[in-house]
Amino acid sequence: MPFGLYLHFPFCRNKCAYCDFYKEIHDPRNEERFYAALRAETELVFEAWPGEDYEVGTIYIGGGTPSLTSLPLLGDWLAVVRRLYSVPSEIEFSFETNPESVSLELLQGLQELGVNRPVFGFQSFNQRLLKLLGRQHKLHDAHRAVYLANALGYDNYGGDLIYALPKQTARMLSADLDQLVDLDPPHISLYELAVEPGTPLEAKVAGGKLKMPDDELRYALGRAGYEYLTEAGYERYEVCSFARPGHECRHNMGYWQGNDYLGLGPSAHSYLNGRRFANTRSLDDYIAKLSQGRRPVVVDESGLEQRIIETVMLGFRTSRGIDLKQFADRFGSDLKEHLSGEELARLIDTGHVIEEENSLRLSDDAMFLADEITGRLVK
Repeated sequence: MPFGLYLHFPFCRNKCAYCDFYKEIHDPRNEERFYAALRAETELVFEAWPGEDYEVGTIYIGGGTPSLTSLPLLGDWLAVVRRLYSVPSEIEFSFETNPESVSLELLQGLQELGVNRPVFGFQSFNQRLLKLLGRQHKLHDAHRAVYLANALGYDNYGGDLIYALPKQTARMLSADLDQLVDLDPPHISLYELAVEPGTPLEAKVAGGKLKMPDDELRYALGRAGYEYLTEAGYERYEVCSFARPGHECRHNMGYWQGNDYLGLGPSAHSYLNGRRFANTRSLDDYIAKLSQGRRPVVVDESGLEQRIIETVMLGFRTSRGIDLKQFADRFGSDLKEHLSGEELARLIDTGHVIEEENSLRLSDDAMFLADEITGRLVK
């Protein structure tokens, strides 16, 4: 049975103003302790599923800043994974990088370990906006990263961009999109900036030092980005995700389709055999528990209702929408039993929801409102 394998690498050189993912400042000694605990966790998880024939379908290493990793330590962990599980040689293997930490040696080393899809976190090409976000790279770092990927023969890689930043104008976004499309990555993620609780960005917005774009401008920027990338030959297959044909991120598609995935590392989440669980959001606690031979799992208390809401929300974020048969097989009930019939009829009538033979999906414009529509539809 194939599953997606995710590793959360919990180290960064600095903490970006907008990011709420769990991370610690990078320290080589702590990294060694982390990988020792990670190898132990991988063994313990395998022991928890005796007799099952599991196959790794995709690998995704995120963070944090995975491009700071020690390649020998990463290789030691991957050797454990390949010893325990079947790992086909040509699976999609994604690896997030920050442009300033990309080098020829890093990309060559990753290639030797099986990575075939580096993801470059550009976020912007405007130095003022990068400074506002707390990013460390310069314009030449972004261009060098893509040049090296092409030189080494990577035929699948991604570039990430953020829009709706404080002080960002439509002209700034257009310039960012121009530069990103000129680099011609096979995959582009275009994210709307969110103000996450507890981040430096939230503190500045709350204190009046920064002002976020209003709803109308955020929608206009998102719509402009979608149209620009579509005209450039990219297909939007999820609200934030655009790809050349055949370069969709299969790992992320697994999340959206409700497939099994295993998350390793502090704060990582898993969904296996209909059960959800997550790891502790503390590196020290993660290491301490594993040194005692215990898995660092925090019980996920979300019930059936919450899982149905998430399934609807994630499905509506994709261009394919929600497969009604898959939903019925997973939950043992018809999707429409969980939706407001009156609201669904209204949204179909306005063209926001499109009903097809065996699916419900959102129109292109409605995908920008996927979370709001889910909230209105689900009982």
